[in-house]
Amino acid sequence: MQNIQLRIFEGVFSGNLKAEQRSNALAAFLVLLQVGMLLYLVITNGFAYSFLGLYLLHLLGFGFLLGQLWLDRNPDYLRHFTLSDAGVRYRAAFLKREEEFDWAEVDEISVLEKEIHFYLKNDEKHLVHLDMAAADEALRQARNKVRVLAQQHEITLKEYRD
Repeated sequence: MQNIQLRIFEGVFSGNLKAEQRSNALAAFLVLLQVGMLLYLVITNGFAYSFLGLYLLHLLGFGFLLGQLWLDRNPDYLRHFTLSDAGVRYRAAFLKREEEFDWAEVDEISVLEKEIHFYLKNDEKHLVHLDMAAADEALRQARNKVRVLAQQHEITLKEYRD
């Protein structure tokens, strides 16, 4: 039997590239502004609570930039949905625990327009939201692969159209 491994949302959840470029440019600008304000404080020996508050506010931009760099190096912490011949692996939200189960554990699958429900034999229910996917082709591909894999493993499949 052919081994099917399909990581559907790798890169699809990343969002709009232009928005990401704008947010990275804003974070870099805030870091430069922060360094400039620090130099101004050092040179003028000035101190004001409002200026300090503004300086600390700009630390958020620096934190955002560090977070972006960390996520670029550790993409496994992002949301994803992977179908393979062995089972399903997904992360429902950022920094949430990754869930994984085999097809032998699945009793029923419900496929809706923007989400997939997996009902396991031990009465667990797993919900995978597909609403963050930017491409309609990825959604169609996910529903088709779930349909094919459910047929291969003789799992009850219910499809609902909104």
